[in-house]
Amino acid sequence: MTLQRIKRIKSHAGHARFLADLDGAPAGWIPRQPDIPSPYAYSSEWIVFQHGKVPVIIVETAHRQYDVFAVPEQMIRTNEPLEMTP
Repeated sequence: MTLQRIKRIKSHAGHARFLADLDGAPAGWIPRQPDIPSPYAYSSEWIVFQHGKVPVIIVETAHRQYDVFAVPEQMIRTNEPLEMTP
């Protein structure tokens, strides 16, 4: 399933402003998606945030470039994330 990019943020300040606008605590997590390249992602999952009525993930896809993707409800997991293995 391909996630739809809804916004591109091109600065650290813009990223901070976007994070300040999110609604409360994280809504869950999703496994890392192989079709979204992220040279800075070292975790096996991404945290899902609620932005208005839309669940989103924020991924740094290049230096100082953050892409915001809408996440379908059926992909969100709310149980404990998987432990990374060495």
